[in-house]
Amino acid sequence: MVKVVASTFSALLLTISAVMAQINVADYPTINEVPPVTSAQVQAWLKEVDLSGAPNIPVLTAPKGSPPACVVPAVANSCVWTCDNCPSDDITSCAVPNTWGLTFDDGPSTATPTLLDFLKTNKLSASFFLIGSNVIQYPDTVKREVTEGHHLASHTWSHTALTTLTNVQIVAEMKWTEKAVMAATGLRLKYMRPPYGDINNRVRYVLKQLGYTPVDWTGDAFDTNDWRIGSSGFTEAQAVSVFSKSLDTYVNSTKASGFYCLEHDVSATTVSAALKLIPQGISRKINFANVATCQSDASPYQSGSNTIATTTSGSSTASSTKTSGGTATSTSSTGSGSSGNNTSSGPKVVSAAGSQVASIGVVSAIAAAAAALLA
Repeated sequence: MVKVVASTFSALLLTISAVMAQINVADYPTINEVPPVTSAQVQAWLKEVDLSGAPNIPVLTAPKGSPPACVVPAVANSCVWTCDNCPSDDITSCAVPNTWGLTFDDGPSTATPTLLDFLKTNKLSASFFLIGSNVIQYPDTVKREVTEGHHLASHTWSHTALTTLTNVQIVAEMKWTEKAVMAATGLRLKYMRPPYGDINNRVRYVLKQLGYTPVDWTGDAFDTNDWRIGSSGFTEAQAVSVFSKSLDTYVNSTKASGFYCLEHDVSATTVSAALKLIPQGISRKINFANVATCQSDASPYQSGSNTIATTTSGSSTASSTKTSGGTATSTSSTGSGSSGNNTSSGPKVVSAAGSQVASIGVVSAIAAAAAALLA
């Protein structure tokens, strides 16, 4: 039975309404395109955010589907993570020693359920950096991620390099994704990962104004290169071999802090790679955690109002909904080795439940939660 704390009754009501609501794709921008900034919805969001202090850093250009080329010499005070090796105050490593911060980008997709099955079997909790365009296509998968104890975060609406967007466009990218996830789960995202790792101080300023914390990965050694598989003859076996060497280097270090990898659940190819890569960590007795647990964040979602503009017959009004910060809990269990069998000597698996009040998407669980609250 799902237990609900009495003080979260309003959040429970929000969650119930989110579960019962159906996402209408027509209510959202064109998928995989930068949302227009002139819509009533975006204009309502812009009234909530102060962009006046944004650094005067030029907007860059890049072909669609690619990050911009590095600027040489670097723009003063730009601090581009991928070009200048300058993470600023981005999160770049898991704060828990000997721990693999398990993250997946670009989902959900038709391949995500296979990954979720694997994670469930191995009692692992991950952070999923979601693309808003995909959330509205696969909302039930997002609900399942929460139900099974995973943590949700943002990967923007269209996966466009953020340094190539204006400040207002960044707001639109983040808020549409936020709205889609709220519609599916009742949760308001707090963490994000910039597409391609493309971020500078202008982008960071806008994200901070929106309440977001960027999470990068722990450098090139922890890029699994799953995105390269099938391109220019690069194979899954090569990806596993290269990454295994990075794990060996890590295991032979002090392991004073953990690491975040770059992995994806965007296709059957990348998910297949994940099912080969994760056992490499298990066999080396590396622990696993999602971002919320890595950072010891007991409230891994934003709280407060999230203005939703509604348009009727050409006029727009703004209404406000509220969600309380989510609470992460940690449990320890035994992972399985590469053979798939549980062993008592396996790694400790740290899990953080991303649900704020109830297992989302299960009507019977919601009913039980309400009964528990009123008992």
